[in-house]
Parts: sequence; C-alpha cells; structure tokens
Amino acid sequence: MLSGRHLLSGVGVLGLLLGASACGGAPTPTAASARPHQSASVTGTALKSSAQGSSVISHANSTPPPTKKSSNTASPPVATAMAPLVQPSPAKPLTALVIGDSLGEDLQYGMADVAGTGGSLRIIEAAYGSSGLVNQQYYDWPKVLASDLRRYHPQLVYVLFGGNDARSFDQGARYVPFGSALWKKVYGARVNTIISEVLRAKAHLIWVGLPVMSPSSVLSNTRIKALNAIYRAEVQKHPAQASFIATWSLFRTPRGGFAEYMVDSAGVRVMVRDPDGVHIAPPAGQELIASYVLRQTEKAERISLCVRGSNLWQQYSLPHCAAKR
Repeated sequence: MLSGRHLLSGVGVLGLLLGASACGGAPTPTAASARPHQSASVTGTALKSSAQGSSVISHANSTPPPTKKSSNTASPPVATAMAPLVQPSPAKPLTALVIGDSLGEDLQYGMADVAGTGGSLRIIEAAYGSSGLVNQQYYDWPKVLASDLRRYHPQLVYVLFGGNDARSFDQGARYVPFGSALWKKVYGARVNTIISEVLRAKAHLIWVGLPVMSPSSVLSNTRIKALNAIYRAEVQKHPAQASFIATWSLFRTPRGGFAEYMVDSAGVRVMVRDPDGVHIAPPAGQELIASYVLRQTEKAERISLCVRGSNLWQQYSLPHCAAKR
C-alpha cells in the first residue's frame, strides 16, 4: 500500500495513465494531489523540533505559490570560478537545499534521517510532489528556486526531477513530442536554467539521476534513461561547479533486475521501493539513496561529512559526529 505522501503526490504519474503525455497536456492538480508548500517550518517525525536545535527544515502545509510562465531561453553564462566548499563541522554545518518532485521528497526524507540533528549537514527540504520542469503552470521551479536561494543561502543544492517529466508537452501553441529534437532542446534549456540559477547564487550543485523503475510501473525505463542523458549532458557543461550522481544501479538485484526488497547491513530483508515501482520506500530505501548520494558528495566536493542519524547501510555509512565536550 502506498504511503499517504505518495498517494497525495502521485498526480504526475497518474497523468501518464490518463493519457496526459499523448495529448501533450498536463495533469490538473487537485486539493488532494499536491503536497502543499510554504515558508520553512520544522515538522514531521524525522524533523526534530526547533527546541532541539533541528538540522532539518521543511516546507509544509500551504498552497503552491502563484506562478507565471517561465522563460525557456538560454540562461546567461555562469562564471567558471567558484570557491571550494569549506570543510563542514557540527559547529559550522553545510546547508544543503533539496529540490525536485516526489522522488526528490524521497531523497530529502532519507537525508533527514541519515543526517540527524547536530551533525555537519543541515537539510532544507524543498522538494515538491507532482512538480517537475514540464508543467510550469502548476509549479514554477525557477521562480520558487530563486526565492529559496535568497532565503536560505545554501552552499550546496541537490536536484532530483523526472518522475513527472517523461512525456510530451505544449510550448505555447506548439506541441513538443517526447524524445524529439525539439523536446531535447526545450527540456534541456529548462534543466540548464535550474543549474545556472544555482551557480549564479554561488552554490555548488549535485544533480541526482533517476533510479531504475520497475518493469511493471507506469514509467518506461527507456524514457527514464533519456531524461538521465539530458541531466548528465547539461551538468557536464559546468564541470567545475556541478556534478551528476547516477543512481541507476542502486536498486538492482545481483542479476541486474529491479529490486523492491534488499538486505540491509544487519542482514534484514527490507523494502526499498514502493509497490508502484516508482517511488522509494521509507525508511530503508530513502536512507539507501541518501547514504549513497552523501558518500558520492564527499568524493565530488572533496569534503568529509559526519552525521548523527540512522545507519542502515554500512557500505555507504558516514562517520558519527563526535559528542560535544
């Protein structure tokens, strides 16, 4: 059974079942289809109360901000020089903003669990279910991201999109069929807009690739691979400032098949993907992708992180922060 969060944020995937991609339209969010968004607040089980000195901030319990059509023209060039990240510590934690769709939510929840409270990583949860870079009328990510960057001044931004973007769409009065040269150009420009916006704010960027989907899910792995190819190509245009972390093989069986269950470090068989074959199951799956991405972050950014949260996957575990004296 899907969690309430996934039921609420599944309108983008449901749109594929209803033929949204075939007509180039976008699913229409309802009051029950979108996880609401507001100014940051500290909420939820994994989100420690502010009285405890939370390392996690979450957007919650409001309506989407008003949007206007974003420009799809190429973003201005970004200067190549960028200072390396300063080595974080519990006294001076790294502020990391997480954006994306409901798969981005899965990533940020896992990061919150792994980071815990009082470590070297402060997670800003800003991913928004049912959103993406195709349906800009529903959620204008360039506009929202600009506001988040000004508000939180993150040193690092994680991006995970694509669950609602593997489809055709309309560009004004023009139909843009998925996979066409025009689609690659327009969608690639939208990806580059997100990257450029982050880099102009002097933040480092890590784009997290989409994991493999179940063959029985509504998302075609052929299309998911096409999306990942665009993300990687756009990131590679900014090699000094941005990194792409592939997660395609993270949820695979030893024989290369899709894994809904895996065995954790304690030898326990745990669910890592939701029954829909798309979303990442809490807590084990979410912590798996989070731990892996954080380990890869250390390599990409040449920093060391310590955490005070959950540790289900020792092969990717980060050191526990020393107790304060």
